[in-house]
Amino acid sequence: MAEKEFLTDSGYAGEARKNGGITPAAEDYLEMICRLAHSDEAGENGALRPVRIGELAEKLHVSPSSASRMAQTMAMRGFVDFRRYGFIMLTAEGAETGEYLMRRHRIVQDFLGWLRGDGDCFEEAERIEHHLSRKTVEAMEKKLAAYGVKK
Repeated sequence: MAEKEFLTDSGYAGEARKNGGITPAAEDYLEMICRLAHSDEAGENGALRPVRIGELAEKLHVSPSSASRMAQTMAMRGFVDFRRYGFIMLTAEGAETGEYLMRRHRIVQDFLGWLRGDGDCFEEAERIEHHLSRKTVEAMEKKLAAYGVKK
């Protein structure tokens, strides 16, 4: 087997972005937009609701201008529809990706809690979830299911 090339963490992240990936920060924004769009104010039949910039900024503890800039970037990538000073609406691609990101977070947090024997793994899950492949997340989910850990 050929020896793999070592990169810095940012080097690996750069390679992932070249291959269609998004930054960890963009993942955090998209995950939160999806959480808010699914919140108790969502429309009938599970319809996703629009998200206000101020609401997003407050939940992520960033300035409204930072949230607005990221929303513009995500609109260019096709994840959201956004007009300046308006509302953010998830596109079909944004909703699908955001739902995966929420699922990934839950799986990583549940896995770490199971591994450590406690449920206080939120921050740790937040830090490492961005660096796991779908294959690894699926393996974690299978392991949790095999041991009867909640879904």
